Amino acid sequence: MSKKVKMKCMYCGRTFFRGQGIEIVIGDERFYFHSKRCALKFLQMLLERIPPEVSIPTAKALARELQEAIRKKEEASKKKFA
Repeated sequence: MSKKVKMKCMYCGRTFFRGQGIEIVIGDERFYFHSKRCALKFLQMLLERIPPEVSIPTAKALARELQEAIRKKEEASKKKFA
């Protein structure tokens, strides 16, 4: 029987069992959160601290990728009449 590993939320300090929370991996670092709310607050704080000249081009590129994926999905779901 495997032993359950307890983790600690990096945002609020609450403990939880591994596999029940959210894990964010950035490079070689792993960040653990007990809920999506704590993970979101961490990501908001992280984005506030990253300089705009670094984050804005990346955010715009990601927005374009997501818009393209939505466009392709919408085109694929349209009924085609012959």
